[in-house]
Amino acid sequence: MSNNICKSVALAIGSLSLALFVGSASAHAETFSVQGGMALNTNNNFSRIDGNPRMSIYRLNNNDNDQQFDRLSGNRGGILLKHRSTGKCLNAHYLSQGSQINVWPCDANDPDQNWNLVNVGSGYNLIKRTGTNLCVDSPTRDNQGKVHLINCDANNGNQRWNSSSSPPPIVSNGQINLPFSSGQTWYVCQGYRGGVTHNYENANSYHNIYSLDITVENNSWGLKGCSSPNDVNKSAGNKILAPVSGNVEKVSWADDLVCLTNDSRTKSFLIGHMVPSTKFIGRVNQDAVIGTVKRYTSSNGYAHIHITAYNQVGCKGASIPFTDAYGVQFNGTSNLPSLDTPKSKPMNQHRGTALRR
Repeated sequence: MSNNICKSVALAIGSLSLALFVGSASAHAETFSVQGGMALNTNNNFSRIDGNPRMSIYRLNNNDNDQQFDRLSGNRGGILLKHRSTGKCLNAHYLSQGSQINVWPCDANDPDQNWNLVNVGSGYNLIKRTGTNLCVDSPTRDNQGKVHLINCDANNGNQRWNSSSSPPPIVSNGQINLPFSSGQTWYVCQGYRGGVTHNYENANSYHNIYSLDITVENNSWGLKGCSSPNDVNKSAGNKILAPVSGNVEKVSWADDLVCLTNDSRTKSFLIGHMVPSTKFIGRVNQDAVIGTVKRYTSSNGYAHIHITAYNQVGCKGASIPFTDAYGVQFNGTSNLPSLDTPKSKPMNQHRGTALRR
């Protein structure tokens, strides 16, 4: 509709239209998640735009009605995405860069609610407002984080949404193994540009932008890094394995970390945080045990595995993302690319991502 007054007048018509095409709804609801494990999410308690709940993101849960949508037929060149817990449809009324979106009573004739899902490969789609070049984008990875419209860019990870009804993204073979035992699932609790220790580059430090802190706990999401509602030591005592064959050396400035340089001396990995007495120093094969995760007794500690990759020996220089392009993709997982753009550097990238071995 051309304005909100028209929208209000059209609600009765919209209800009739919805009744006519509701039979075309998908049998199974779907969620839409962006890289980093965050999904479109709202409910009636969220802040409002023109009286209706704004759209946001939250940690992915395919069974949460606040994240579920049904596809309905649209009459303006697209489809409607009907949100289950509010019963309203995804809506973009304000068509400018950075405009936030909300849900609105469903109306197949409303262009604000018609969307095109543009397949960009590997199981991902752009969610494009029909008749525009504006796509749904999330510049953050925080619960209740912002969702807005910006110009469509198929290469922007903030716009690439995976539907739970789509085949899972194709995972190619990686070059390194995950640093924990087979059969386990760990979760990223502090990702790239994490606000605690991954927010800048510093040699002789575990302050590196493209670092991962991982844990066995699936709800360790603090505002900036890892936290726990009850037990900070759930990961303590787990074995830390060598992701590649190579030589393990001491790290002079920290006794709970080691530096592993691969056999070809082209890559190195800073790995911790381990019980100092369990560290193995010397030549190791891939998957050899190089230590065990240490316990924490201080109030600000949290048991986890830290890992950073570098493009040279000795854990020197700038950190690199865990992708095949850099030669450090984890086997059995999707690439974990930088989500930086020229205009945005999201905090805690890939936080909540499940890593299964």
